[in-house]
Amino acid sequence: MQSGPQASSHTLSHMHGLLCLDLGTSSAKAALIDLVGRTIAAASAEYPTRHTADGGAEQDPADWVRAARAAISRALPPSAQVDALCLTGQMQDLILEGEHGAVQPAVLYNDLRAGAEAGEIRAALARDGEDWDALTGNLQDAASCAAMFRRLTRLSPETTALTRSITFGPAGHLAHALGAGLHCDLTTASATGLLDARTRDWSPAVTRAAGIDEALLPRLTTEAGEVVGRTDESARDLLGLPAGVPIVLAPGDAGAATLGITGLRPGQDHASLGTSGWIASVRPAQPAPAADDASHRLALGGGAELHISAILAGGAAAAWAREAYLGGADAQSADHRLIEREREHGRGPTGLLVLPSLGGERFPVRDGSLRGAVLGIDASTGPADLYAATLEGVALALSHALDPADAGRVLPVVGGGAASAPWRRTLADVTGRPVLLADGTDATLLGAALAGAQALGVEHRIAPLAAQGGEVIEPDPSAAAAYAELRPVHRKMYDAVAALAS
Repeated sequence: MQSGPQASSHTLSHMHGLLCLDLGTSSAKAALIDLVGRTIAAASAEYPTRHTADGGAEQDPADWVRAARAAISRALPPSAQVDALCLTGQMQDLILEGEHGAVQPAVLYNDLRAGAEAGEIRAALARDGEDWDALTGNLQDAASCAAMFRRLTRLSPETTALTRSITFGPAGHLAHALGAGLHCDLTTASATGLLDARTRDWSPAVTRAAGIDEALLPRLTTEAGEVVGRTDESARDLLGLPAGVPIVLAPGDAGAATLGITGLRPGQDHASLGTSGWIASVRPAQPAPAADDASHRLALGGGAELHISAILAGGAAAAWAREAYLGGADAQSADHRLIEREREHGRGPTGLLVLPSLGGERFPVRDGSLRGAVLGIDASTGPADLYAATLEGVALALSHALDPADAGRVLPVVGGGAASAPWRRTLADVTGRPVLLADGTDATLLGAALAGAQALGVEHRIAPLAAQGGEVIEPDPSAAAAYAELRPVHRKMYDAVAALAS
């Protein structure tokens, strides 16, 4: 399925700008963004994922290229001039590159078939006195690209023998196909299980344990956006673009989205209320980072790092609660119920405590067996109370990733759930921070444009969403004080529920 171009009111006789391409989990999104930050036109095209019964997830890299061409052809006005092609996309995929393209389907970041191989790599490193998690600064498991490669070597040695190089996501694969050589951005690299978080270089110990020849690995970029080459003659056939267009490798999608929302200056946080939910925090890089059992650490250019603390059910928990408590009401109708309840009870704790974990959890604990809980029901509890408490539970879960000392610093929020003003009020009260509704512009594409303009060294007025202003909801002082006392109790509830289930 393809979406048509979304042209802005910005019209020029000869349009030009940065062609930004986000090759995500299910589709290629393209946008032409000018140096003022306006989206001239945008379009997308989907591609399929093959799931296997044993936990596999694969995509055909040729589908990425076909979808990219389709999206670009729909997004580019006939008279447009492309100043640069700015690439980002999903991270932690394993693509084995041969002489004439990928030698097999790409193994995706959510492929879980390499659990045994992950254990073997961990054991091999331990024999050499290395701790895999400490070395990489993240907990490593079956989704590690190192484990994926070891599995393929075991199952299909004839395929890995054809490998001439490795890329780790669609952006790197496409840059390679366009003649730019082999490159990987730091954000994507830190998700592979192969990057030494201390040196910010490929780890010889891990590559050796995985059976990877270091000569196969791409060169690492060091900035949050780098010109890695120019399109060659293949670009016309592959993407409908001329030769000679600068290719900018932006950070992987998590880094590009953060760049597009807040920028990459340490001290910035933002919240997302999508189907899942998360807090993303930009922090100074640590010289000897320790793996966090709940948050994920990703390297950024310029000596910063991104901490992502993700709960599995954000908007999904809200949708479940509307179905379970409000008879399937839509989000707008549910907001009216919340507004009525707020008029009656005011702002502040609902009197209930909710863990919004519908099926396992990743933050503030990582527990695949954890299930949700509701505490505090009495005879007066009604459907609107239960729905409000669910949104409150999501906000409390996210608040455990924030430093209370940052109270007063604006917290931008994005995602579908951010459209709910009552939920934003709850988030402001729970965190004690003013909550900014960021503009609905695609943050990942905007981040790619920012990376492109910076890499090219051109003057521009592209600004992150948080710098563009928007509606700000201030916390209610009384409600914020009550939630500050409640947060430690909510955190302890995770441990109590886990203990009951064991």
